[in-house]
Amino acid sequence: MYRELVARAKHFYKISGYDVREGRYDIALFHLEQAAQLALKAYLLREVGDFPRVHSLYDLVEVSGNDCLRRLAEKYWYVIDILDDAYTGSRYFVRRYGEKEYTAAKRFVEEVFRCTGI
Repeated sequence: MYRELVARAKHFYKISGYDVREGRYDIALFHLEQAAQLALKAYLLREVGDFPRVHSLYDLVEVSGNDCLRRLAEKYWYVIDILDDAYTGSRYFVRRYGEKEYTAAKRFVEEVFRCTGI
């Protein structure tokens, strides 16, 4: 299951670039949120043996006990807020995002991958 979560996290990260090329920053951010969420859950599965059935990136970082992730969450708190909003908004609301939000979120997800060893 760990390998599948990692593969899916990487896939969501990769297809976010396709979304951007299509001008769909809203969906790109949703896919980046999914990449971060699955990376965090994969990390918890590997380190703890399970993960909570929550979707909040803040909660997953807190449960991880990983200092690298905690520092990252402090530095990129505004990106986590954008990604949480994109997660909910992709299904229920119309939100407009641009390249600036995408670039910051992409950098955050890359750092999540680094902190989790993905």
